[in-house]
Amino acid sequence: YELDDRAIKERQQELQAMCVEQFNKVATILYQEKVAKAYKQIRFYEGKEGLKYPSTTSIINMDTDFFMSQEDLYQYSCRGYCIHKAIEIFLKTGKVVLYKEIPEIAFEVMTVLTGSLNLSLEDVNFVGFFADYPVKIIELEKTIINDDEKYGGRLDILCQVDSKNPGKWGKVEGVEFDKDLVMDVKTGVLDKTKGFMQQASYCKPLGVTQTVLIPLNKDTVQGFSKPVFTNKIDSYFSMFLAMRKRFFNRFGV
Repeated sequence: YELDDRAIKERQQELQAMCVEQFNKVATILYQEKVAKAYKQIRFYEGKEGLKYPSTTSIINMDTDFFMSQEDLYQYSCRGYCIHKAIEIFLKTGKVVLYKEIPEIAFEVMTVLTGSLNLSLEDVNFVGFFADYPVKIIELEKTIINDDEKYGGRLDILCQVDSKNPGKWGKVEGVEFDKDLVMDVKTGVLDKTKGFMQQASYCKPLGVTQTVLIPLNKDTVQGFSKPVFTNKIDSYFSMFLAMRKRFFNRFGV
């Protein structure tokens, strides 16, 4: 059929809008790649349609990680990675494995043990924590992608506190049994505000309404402290979104 002048004009406008949209999308992807190369501290996750989303931790720690030397940051990162990998193996298999017996973290273990910061892998005790505060595992190391707010992250443990095996959870005020709980293991200095903002960014897309931070540290004889709980997910998520806006204003991603 033949198009009249009005239909042709409308179609031209539609095609032009499609071209502009595609151009802007490509330009955004190229800019994101440029930022990723310029700022090695920023970690990215793959979003929809080829876009890159900054990680939750990069957003929250933009004012701290960027003022730490790359060498120190890497050593702390290696220590955290090693501890989390050992915890993951324990929760999946029930077996306590020595760090040196985990092939995929051999380089990171060596980095920690020979690094200038003299960090240790033996001053924390998740196994002891788990004995006191058992949970029923739902999923480990789950990747979270939020396309609406354009960020990504990976939560440590999605679990439930089993009412039939509560351990010491009854002493943690506010925890709801037999209901999804996001748990995060912290191996460094505990910043509750940042920690809860991070976990809220994971909880919100999942519809989870409670989260807990697990402080593994050398400050106590047992190698861990009492879990730190909150169910104020909406409040901490609002704080996170404010940080997300600041991050975008600073880096454009």
